[in-house]
Amino acid sequence: MESPPQKKNAHVAEHLANERTILAWVRTAIAIMTLGVAINRFSLFLMEVHQIVPGSDAANRHVEKLGIGLVVLGIAIMCGAIWHYLHVGRTIESETYRPANLLLVLTSIAVVLMGGSALFWLF
Repeated sequence: MESPPQKKNAHVAEHLANERTILAWVRTAIAIMTLGVAINRFSLFLMEVHQIVPGSDAANRHVEKLGIGLVVLGIAIMCGAIWHYLHVGRTIESETYRPANLLLVLTSIAVVLMGGSALFWLF
């Protein structure tokens, strides 16, 4: 006995692309949070060096805030990615999808600013 033909979703390719996109955002968020943790831990090392060698440069004492900021940015990106994934999934099904350019531009600017802060700190 044959089973009745299954109804095919016309938007399978779009949903798969949406899943690939959220996975890319997950990788990005993990990388940003990892960099933040590394910078934070390295700043602790620099503070210890400053206590051992009194004449060393103390300008890096506040760099731990940059590390914490990167972790917060990674968490915010992950929350935004989850929201975006669900939103895009709904709009694909309702065939009303429109790209969210402002969200992507703001996220990119935040990453550039935090990355620029890290670069400034390295010099």
